[in-house]
Amino acid sequence: MSGQSTVRLDMREFQPSEYGRLAELYGTIYPDYDRSPNEFRFWDESLDRSKYLRKRYSCFDRASNQIIGFGEVGHATWMFHPQKFWLEIWVDPAHQGRGIGSAIYKKLSEDMDELDAVMCWAMAKEDMSAPLAFLAKRGFKERMKSWESRLNPAQVSLSDYSNYSQRASEGGIVILSLAEERRQNPECLKKLYDLIQTVAADMPMPDQFTPTSYEQWLAAEVNAPGLAPEGYMIAKDGSSYVGLSTVWLAEKEAKGLYQGLTGIRREYRGHGIAVALKLRVIDFAQRNGYQLIKTWNASINAPMLAINHKLGFKRQVGWITFEKNLV
Repeated sequence: MSGQSTVRLDMREFQPSEYGRLAELYGTIYPDYDRSPNEFRFWDESLDRSKYLRKRYSCFDRASNQIIGFGEVGHATWMFHPQKFWLEIWVDPAHQGRGIGSAIYKKLSEDMDELDAVMCWAMAKEDMSAPLAFLAKRGFKERMKSWESRLNPAQVSLSDYSNYSQRASEGGIVILSLAEERRQNPECLKKLYDLIQTVAADMPMPDQFTPTSYEQWLAAEVNAPGLAPEGYMIAKDGSSYVGLSTVWLAEKEAKGLYQGLTGIRREYRGHGIAVALKLRVIDFAQRNGYQLIKTWNASINAPMLAINHKLGFKRQVGWITFEKNLV
C-alpha cells in the first residue's frame, strides 16, 4: 500500500451495480466481519444526504477492467462536523503493495481539500501492519483504541449471576425487549431515541458526540435489516427508560450477534442494571441458538470492560482510530 503505482488505474465514482464486488473485497480483507451487499446498500440508502456526505470511489485496473480497491470519504453521523471526515481505503489483498492505496488516498485528499477539511480519521486493526505503516507514513496519530470482545453464550450459566437481575428488580427496574415494548407502547421509539442520545453522549469517542435527528436514527437503526428487536433490551423504571443494550444480526453470520451500545442514564449507574441487561441478551442468544456475541468497547471504558470480563467475554485484537489534523 505504499510507493508509486505499478498498475494503470482508473478512479470512478461508485455505482450501485458494484455492491457485490464491494462486499466481496471487504470480506476478503476482514473475513471475521463479512458484510452482505444488502448491508452496504442499506448503509448508503439510509443516510440523510441533505446533511451528511459519503462519497465512494471504485479503483479499476485498466488492463483487466476489474475493481481492485475502494476509497470512501464521509461524515461521521455520531460526531458530525462539516469539515471533519472519516476515511476508508480497501485494497484487494492480491494487489496490495503496488501503490493502489496511495492512489486512492490521493483522490480522497483532493476531495478533502475541496471541502476545506480540518480533520480526518481512519481505523485499522492493531495486528495489520501494512495499514498501520500506511497511516503513520501519512502523518496519522493514534487517537483512541477499541477492544473487541467475544462470548460463546452457551458457556454462561445465567444462574451464577441471578443476584444482578434480582437487585435490579428489587430497585423497581423492569427489562423488556424492544419487540415487547413496541407492542405495548406506541410512543416507545421516541422515548428510546431520547435515551440513546443521552447515554451515547457519555461514550468515549474520537471527537465530540453530536445527536442525529430522529428521522436519521429511524432510517439507519430502527429500520435496519439487522436489527434484532427480540434481543434488543430496554430497562425501565416505571414509564421511564433508563438503560438499553442494542443487538444486531449479521446476514453472513447466521449464528452470531453484534452487541452495540449498552448504556445507562447517569443517575441509575452502579446498581447492576448494565449486567442485568447483558444477561437478558445472553438469555436471548441461548434460547435462539446463537453461538457468538461480538462487542466493542473503548480501551478507556473500564466499567464496561469489567462487566464484559465478569460475564466471560474474551478480549480480542484492538481496533485503533487514527487522527490527522489538516490545518
